[in-house]
Amino acid sequence: MSNAYPRDVEAFRAVVAEFQSSGRYQAPVLFAVGRRVYTRNGTLASVRYPVVNGPGQNAGSAAILMKVLGVEPAGVQNVAMSRAQVEEVLKHFAPFDGDGKVHANIDVLKAALAAGPAAGAPDGSTGVVASFTFEDIEPQGVEDSTLKLYALSNRIFRPGEQNLAKIFTKLPNVAWAGDTPMDADQIDTALMDAAFGSGSFAPIMVDKFPLFIHRVNAVKLGVRITDQHKVRLGAYLGEGTTLMPGASYVNFNAGTDGAMVEGRISSSAFVGKGSDVGGGASILGTLSGGNNVPISIGRNCLLEANSVLGLPVGDAVVIAAETAVLGSSRVRVLVDGHPLDGKTVKASELAGINAVTFRRNDTDGVLEVVRTRRNEEYARKLEGGESILNADLHKH
Repeated sequence: MSNAYPRDVEAFRAVVAEFQSSGRYQAPVLFAVGRRVYTRNGTLASVRYPVVNGPGQNAGSAAILMKVLGVEPAGVQNVAMSRAQVEEVLKHFAPFDGDGKVHANIDVLKAALAAGPAAGAPDGSTGVVASFTFEDIEPQGVEDSTLKLYALSNRIFRPGEQNLAKIFTKLPNVAWAGDTPMDADQIDTALMDAAFGSGSFAPIMVDKFPLFIHRVNAVKLGVRITDQHKVRLGAYLGEGTTLMPGASYVNFNAGTDGAMVEGRISSSAFVGKGSDVGGGASILGTLSGGNNVPISIGRNCLLEANSVLGLPVGDAVVIAAETAVLGSSRVRVLVDGHPLDGKTVKASELAGINAVTFRRNDTDGVLEVVRTRRNEEYARKLEGGESILNADLHKH
């Protein structure tokens, strides 16, 4: 094969096929072209990836990038792209110019070509970087950590499907003014200017993670978020998910398949389609507190106001208001036909149970699990393909 650039689509495919058959290619788990985000003092805080490609997606684009950049197909690779390299890659994609189709990765490269120096970049570069993950290993740095968070929020992977161990150690703690990071030295300068100069200092948060709505197209994803601070980048929000103001929150590596959220969904927890996490309700996560069991909630479930759940449950389950159900909680089982009916057991023995209500008995205050007409109604709706949620409210 000559070094000439492909003149048509067939020639492009031939270049891709030749490279893929060489020992220099391995299909990446994730890849993207993005732009590094620095503080004014040159601290790398994050990367913006407008388009993220998952397993099997846009293999031709991956092959051309790897070929031009000389990417080693192992572990995690991040290659800073010069303007000349961006131009070189785009020449390979020339056969697709003007074909009337959307080519998201090509659009990213064209935008990268037009980019000026990145704010705060210590080398004065544009900050354009091509990032590849070939193995799902622990996060190695800011680039691949951020790429994995994007993969969750773009629904490429679901919570628990990626290795995110020690991700907190790979991202710096910075203040965010909008989506612009500020390191400690920069904050000192800003505070001084606010006190004695004409400046102001009003960051929206201090965190290692950017916000979901600053980095992904929430409208295109079909979700509604009424407060920008309620969702971290790395949350997985299924279509129809609605976060109301107040106590709602979804952490990274957690999410829903399309639920009403007025409570807190901690890291590793997941809520099924059509369920309702009521005001102030909490679903325990695995980041702290000694809990190492990811909590999943099935479909058509209801966690009433200020309830707490610390074990996985199935479909059509209700946790009554103000009721805390932890794995270690002692529960009296009053469910006809259940193998544990009539016994008092640890709640963990009921993990995955369907169509029941956990509540405190009004007379003796004992935590009990029962099956009510409401559970049966929720289960019937599920069998008929119906949700317990207001369809109009969750149609975006």
